[in-house]
Amino acid sequence: MAKRLEKSIEGSVVTIKELASGETLTFDLEELNDEIRSRLMGHGALQKLGDAAAGKEGAEAVEAIQKVWNGLKAGEWAVKAPAGPKVSKKALQEKISQLSEKEQRAALSLLQKLGVDLQI
Repeated sequence: MAKRLEKSIEGSVVTIKELASGETLTFDLEELNDEIRSRLMGHGALQKLGDAAAGKEGAEAVEAIQKVWNGLKAGEWAVKAPAGPKVSKKALQEKISQLSEKEQRAALSLLQKLGVDLQI
């Protein structure tokens, strides 16, 4: 999907450019009353912390959310949740080579259907 908006924040000013029209909108958060600013801050926190748990569940999700929260408290905006485990092609090749020939063919066929082309 093509990018439709460019967004930025400088101080208390939020800028959003709608790319199809080229129109740029600016919003100064200082113009909002305290209650609305507080709600907006809470909404942002829910989004930021919730994003940390995307694709995770259980203890892994809890750990990711806590890591982002700890980073925010330490003044670090760009803290990311721990990345999930990675699987290399080499590791797959090693594991598949330990299977029987029939299992190897089945595994390679499935991986190829998923777009992973391995040579054993």
